[in-house]
Amino acid sequence: MAGMTGQGLLVLLDSAPKTWGSREELHLRFSRALMARGVRPVLVFSEELPVKLQSEYKSNGIEVTAASYKNGIFHFYWELGKLIKKHSATAVHIAFFNYFSLIPWMARLNGVRYIFYHERNPGELRAKSWKLKLLRLRTRAATLPVTRVIAISEFIRQQLMKVGIPGGKIFLVYNGVDTQHYSPDPSARKRLAVKFSIRPGELVVSTLSYLLPHKNVDVVLEACGQLAKRGVIVRLFVIGDGWMRSELEALAIELGISDRVHWLGHILDPVPVLQSSDIFIMASVGEGFGLALAEAMACGATAIATRSGALTEIAENGLSALLVPPRDVNALAGAIQQLFVDEQWRLEIGRRGLECVRRHFSADASIESLVKVYESMLSSDSHQSGAFTLKSSKW
Repeated sequence: MAGMTGQGLLVLLDSAPKTWGSREELHLRFSRALMARGVRPVLVFSEELPVKLQSEYKSNGIEVTAASYKNGIFHFYWELGKLIKKHSATAVHIAFFNYFSLIPWMARLNGVRYIFYHERNPGELRAKSWKLKLLRLRTRAATLPVTRVIAISEFIRQQLMKVGIPGGKIFLVYNGVDTQHYSPDPSARKRLAVKFSIRPGELVVSTLSYLLPHKNVDVVLEACGQLAKRGVIVRLFVIGDGWMRSELEALAIELGISDRVHWLGHILDPVPVLQSSDIFIMASVGEGFGLALAEAMACGATAIATRSGALTEIAENGLSALLVPPRDVNALAGAIQQLFVDEQWRLEIGRRGLECVRRHFSADASIESLVKVYESMLSSDSHQSGAFTLKSSKW
């Protein structure tokens, strides 16, 4: 690749993580890959990060800062302009913001030449007729300054085309899992069993999500309630929090399974629970990728997911996971019971799921694909004056 001239890159992230996970690891590896090529990335979060997370980035030579739009869009525009000037940014990489936000135009009006939009948000497009036409017009206008659009799944790519973004402008880059951190540990189950008094023969099931309606944790609870009536003893571990928690806890009491449900909330490291799980369930709809599902599979848990969003791209029914229709309590309970009855089949599906994530959804593979998106833009523009170029690197 061509030589790098030392320009700056702002990575604008509409997120404020409290713990370190695969997304944070991806930001770290992406930054290191760019630094190895002479780019100076600055990670801009929506809020100040906890000291531990800041230290992790800074120890790797990566600068982090914060710019919040909670004080108004004009204040954010002013903050963005200062950051662009301070870091001599000729490129911005926008993630977690909506595709119809004004951020690309803010960057362009501040003199930024290269604008990457990274669609990493979930959701299903429901607009039709004249509403869809208006949405397409708004999207085309909002994304006009964008140089490249990156989709984290084919599901997302199709959604973006439906709202008016040309397919030739969109590049598919799957999210990636840190398969060194998210990996099996046979000893984890014993530690969890001691801590929560899990008895032999009990099935350990987990789910990880924000407790919001589209995550369908209520369906998971109802399936476990059905299984309890059939004599299948399930211990359910719910990782995550949200405004529905009290409502879901009340449902567990109503179903008579509250003594078998463990509400863990947000925890610093969910890996030991995932490693200890016989089954991991993702019952949500409209997932843009399903990172928690891939992380659980990388930990060796056998996965059950809904046929919705990008989940069918991560897991293949009957091979690397079991797929069930969205919000189908009977189908979910049946899938859990099948895996409970046939332990060898469950272990085989878990093994193939682990291999699938390691082969197709590793963090290194994701970063390699992401850098190629940059290269595709640079190769077509490197002959122009002041072009943003990368130098060769082994990483």
